[in-house]
Amino acid sequence: MNKIVSEKTELDSFVENVLVESYAKIFKVNVNTGEYEVYKNDGLRDDDGVLEDSPSIYDYIQRLITDKAIYPEYATACRRLANPEYVRKSVFSGEKRIVQSYRRRTAEGDRWITFAIITGAECSPENPTVLFTWREADSDTITLLDTLPTISSLYDKLIRINLSNNTYEPVIVDSDEQERLSGGVINMYEWWAGYSQNGNIASEDMGAFSTLTKTGSLQKRFAEDPSPISFRYRRKVNGEFRWVQLSISPSVEYSEENQIMLLTLKDIHEEYTAQERKHQELLDNMHRDALTNLYNRLKFNADIENVEKNSKSMFTCLYIDVNGLHELNNLLGHQKGDDMLCCVADTLRKYFPDENAYRIGGDEFVVTSFKLSKRAVELAVEEVRRDLLKDNYEISIGIEAGNCGENIEKIVAAAELAMRNDKANYYMNKGDRRRKRQMNEELEQMLVEKHDSERFLDIISHQFLGVFFVDHANDTARHIYTTDLFTDLLEETDNCFSAALRLYVDRFVKSEYDDRFNDILNYDKLNQKLSETGSLRITYQKTDGICMSTRILKDTEQKDGKAETIWIFVEETTEQ
Repeated sequence: MNKIVSEKTELDSFVENVLVESYAKIFKVNVNTGEYEVYKNDGLRDDDGVLEDSPSIYDYIQRLITDKAIYPEYATACRRLANPEYVRKSVFSGEKRIVQSYRRRTAEGDRWITFAIITGAECSPENPTVLFTWREADSDTITLLDTLPTISSLYDKLIRINLSNNTYEPVIVDSDEQERLSGGVINMYEWWAGYSQNGNIASEDMGAFSTLTKTGSLQKRFAEDPSPISFRYRRKVNGEFRWVQLSISPSVEYSEENQIMLLTLKDIHEEYTAQERKHQELLDNMHRDALTNLYNRLKFNADIENVEKNSKSMFTCLYIDVNGLHELNNLLGHQKGDDMLCCVADTLRKYFPDENAYRIGGDEFVVTSFKLSKRAVELAVEEVRRDLLKDNYEISIGIEAGNCGENIEKIVAAAELAMRNDKANYYMNKGDRRRKRQMNEELEQMLVEKHDSERFLDIISHQFLGVFFVDHANDTARHIYTTDLFTDLLEETDNCFSAALRLYVDRFVKSEYDDRFNDILNYDKLNQKLSETGSLRITYQKTDGICMSTRILKDTEQKDGKAETIWIFVEETTEQ
């Protein structure tokens, strides 16, 4: 057995006067060589054979681990105590006590042991003598050890760190990391720096991690504010980066002179990524137009604000206004208007699949691109227009381009102004009147095919002065919708439609249009014409200058042998 031969020191007096009654075993150890001198060995004597066969105190501890006298779940934690480099660095860096509790097998059965290395004030590389002590763990320690499995299910790491001397003591770590930590690295800042420099921290999180773990930063932080700190970062685990939560909080032993902290690390990858997905879904919903599922004005404003203003990359803005939305809503109902807006949105997605498309107002859309030139956008818009015309939809557009170094807001404003000019040309060329005629024909077709009087009354009746089903055989009318004017005329003529229409012409229509009404009041000629064309339309002007049109259609769903026609009286913006 290796023993220290030494004169009596203050450490010896401390053992004799203070420690001897508290511990079952006390050894005086040279941490450089592992040589020891036994002060006391009253308990745990069943391992004396192991002690006799061990060249040094480090070999003795390693033999206990190898022979499984120490339970395997505590073996890796105890292995650092068998590492001379670890012990030397600990005691020479100023650690006063290194404590490890564990469960071990003895001849009397399993026992809980508290092992401690106690360092005297005079300990140094020149005077490398410390005390190795063993005693049965007290009830508080056993209770703590019993709670560790529960704690370990909550945390991946629990490490006791000392900011005053930059050291750490693992409490809960995985076995692989315990091996690494037992390899002799003591300075926790060096440990953190080496860990991050080896690519274990995601590059996006390196800034925050390096700031927190910089030498002295934690000491200053907790000297000013002892409240816990916590932050998230991604660390590499089995080749992939996972989100973890790192927290550092003062220990109950904390003081300004002895800044002992507890560091916990918890894997939060699943819950955090799920939370982020939910957050992104909520954010996306907040930024989406509910009808078209394009981005909305809120997203548009945010994206324009976040454009890198100093960038030289291309920026092209397409500004769109859908022509006739208001009229379509009024004539055919809001569902038809919604259908038009969705059709425009789908067409934009079709021709600009990789660009950002927004609905920023009721009938206004914007497409922005950082890749397409102004000419490329112009060519794509022509395809958009052609596709929309198939559904009788028309748009006004404006396009402007520049680079991001210019004022982005000015580029968008220029595109909007170009759209306004295009819209003015649309109305100047009477495109709105052409569109209105198309909508009137849709209305007429709806009446012919569906006889949807309830829908007509609820949505579109205000556009008409009268809509009648006329039985030519009896010269009577049943109205879907009529005004007081036509009601009075029919009552005055005892519901004789031709007579009521003649009174309407004599009293309210300019005389130069008499011949047009004479033709349509000849039912034989009218029926012949309708059998050939299916519909007939005349335009005229009332004595008050208002332009009108009357459209007559053949009823495709005649019942009970009635030869009815549909007569629609509607106000026009000008004579056709």
